[in-house]
Amino acid sequence: PLTMPAAHPLLHSGNCSRTLTTDLKKEADKISSLVRRAYTYFRPFIDEPLGRGQEDPLTIRANARGTLEALDRLTSTVKQWDKLYKKHASEVISFINEVTPEETSVYDHLEIITETGDGRFIASIPPGYKDRWKKGRGRQSEGLEDEAPTGSNQYGDLIFWKEVLVHAKNVQAKALVVVTNDRKNDWHLGGSDVIDIDSELLALRQDWKPVPRPHPMLVTEAKVVAKVDQVELLDSVYLAVVLRAMDEDEVRAFFNVAIMPDIEPENESDRRARLREERTDTDTAEASTAADEQISLLSDSPLVKNSRNGFLRALLASKDAIDEKGDTLLGKWHANVGTKHPFSETVTQEGLDEFDHKGLAHLARELHDRVLQGVPGYEEVLLDLMSLLDRLPPNTAAALYLGLLSSMYLVRGSNASQLPPSSPVNQLLFEQQSAAYALNGVYAVAKRLSYNEEEPLYRPDSACPEIVMTLDIEPNTPMPNQLRSLTVWTPTAGEVELLIPAQKNELLRLSALFDSTRPTDGEAVIRKACDLFAIPIAQVKHENLFKQGYSLKKEIGFKRPEDIKIRKETSDGE
Repeated sequence: PLTMPAAHPLLHSGNCSRTLTTDLKKEADKISSLVRRAYTYFRPFIDEPLGRGQEDPLTIRANARGTLEALDRLTSTVKQWDKLYKKHASEVISFINEVTPEETSVYDHLEIITETGDGRFIASIPPGYKDRWKKGRGRQSEGLEDEAPTGSNQYGDLIFWKEVLVHAKNVQAKALVVVTNDRKNDWHLGGSDVIDIDSELLALRQDWKPVPRPHPMLVTEAKVVAKVDQVELLDSVYLAVVLRAMDEDEVRAFFNVAIMPDIEPENESDRRARLREERTDTDTAEASTAADEQISLLSDSPLVKNSRNGFLRALLASKDAIDEKGDTLLGKWHANVGTKHPFSETVTQEGLDEFDHKGLAHLARELHDRVLQGVPGYEEVLLDLMSLLDRLPPNTAAALYLGLLSSMYLVRGSNASQLPPSSPVNQLLFEQQSAAYALNGVYAVAKRLSYNEEEPLYRPDSACPEIVMTLDIEPNTPMPNQLRSLTVWTPTAGEVELLIPAQKNELLRLSALFDSTRPTDGEAVIRKACDLFAIPIAQVKHENLFKQGYSLKKEIGFKRPEDIKIRKETSDGE
C-alpha cells in the first residue's frame, strides 16, 4: 500500500506560486527580449536570395516575421499561466485534504525539530541534511519581501519523513513510495542499472536517468521505526511510466508534461561531420539545375494517382483502421523523434513505394488522428511531415495532404463534420490550400462537408476567398471602446456572431484570455477567434480597427466552438 502523509499545502502554496510564476515570467521576458532584437539584427543580412532553395528576400523576411510573431504570441500566452495557478492549486489541495489521515504528528515534531534536525544533519543522516544552508522567505514589517536567515527553511524534508513514518506505523504499511523530483543524495544514493522501458518510450526519450534508489539509511530507519519492508522513490518521469502502464487514457495529460522528447546533444565530432555533409549537399544542389529547382526528395510511385474521383474514394477508405503496413511505417517515423537524424532520412522511396494514394491518405489521417488523441511523440512527426510536403513529389504530397485535412475536418469512422475542425497545424494546412498538389484534396474534403448535415464556419477552398471579421463596441459606456461584438462572414456561413455577453467558461472568457486591466489589441482577439473556430487568418480582410485597443467587460466571451455550426436545412449559423 502507498501511505499518504498528512498534508499542509496551504503552508507552501504561496512560496510555490511566487517561485513558479517568477521563474516563468523571467524566462518569458528573456525570450520576448530576444524576439524584439532578433529581426532588427538579422534584417540587414536578408536583402538578397539565400539558402539552398535561393528564396527571395521578401519571402525570407515574411517567414522570419511570422515565426517571431508566433514566438512572441507564445510567450504572451504562457505568461497567462499564473492566472490559473490558484485554481489548479486549489484542486490539488482539495484532493490532498480529502485523502489526508485524520490525525497528524507534525505538530509534535515541530516542538523538537531543531534539536533533532541539528543532530541528524551534523552526522549527515538523511533526509534533508543537504538543505542545512537553505534560505527561506520572510517579510519585513513594512510588508516588503526580504530573505530570511540562512537555514530557516531546512527542516521541511525531515518533518515530512517523520510524519510518513508515524503514519506508516499506524496503518501497518509494508511499503513506502515517496514521489519526489529531489535528486540530492540526502534522499537517494545511486540508481538502478536495470531500466525496463518499452521501445516506444525509448524512441521518444533516449536520455533516461537511472531509477532513483533510496538512501540505505532511510530504508533502515523505515524498517526499524515503522516495520516497513520496502521503500521506493519515484520522480515525475518514472511515475508517468508507472501510471501510463495502469491507465494510459486517464494520465495522458500528465504523461505529456512529465516526459518530453529529448534531442540528442551534438558533440564536436558530429558537428564537424554535419557541416561537411551540409557543404556537400550545398555543392550538389548548386550543380543540379532542373532537379534542384523542383527540390523534390523522391519520385512518385506509379501506384499513386491524383484525381478528384480517386481522392473521393481514398477519403472513404481512410475511415477504417490503419493496416499493419501503415502502422509499421508510422512506428519508424515515430522512432526517429528525439534523434539527431533528419526526418527526411526516414521518408524513403522504398518505404513510400509500397503505398498507393489511398494508402498514403490513410497513413496521414492516422498520423493526424494520433496527434489529436495526444499520443506522445506524434506531434513532432506531424510537424516534420508538414515541413517536407512541398519537397515531396506532387502526387505523394497530394495524398498526404488529403489525409491530414480529412483528419482535421471529419470524424473518423463516419466522415461526419468535426465541429469545430481541430488541428495543431490548421494555419499551415490553410496556407497550402492553393498549392497545386492540394487542389484535389481540398475538393474531396469540401465536397464531403457539403453533403453533411452540419458544416463548420469555413469550408476548405483553394480559391482562398476573403473572410470579413468585424469588431463592434458598446455605445455610451464609461469604459472607452468596450467590446460587445465580433462577427465573421464566410462564403459557407454568411455572417455569424462569435461572442456572447455572459460566458461561464473561464477558458472562453475574454477577461481571462487577455489582460483586462488594459486595452486589448483587436488583432489579438481576431487571432484567438481564428484559432478557436478554425478560420484561416491569412484570408481575413484587415481592418484599421484591428489595431485599436478595446476594453473588456468581465463576463463577455467567445461562444463555445462546438456550438457554431451551419445546418444544411437552414444554412444559417447557430
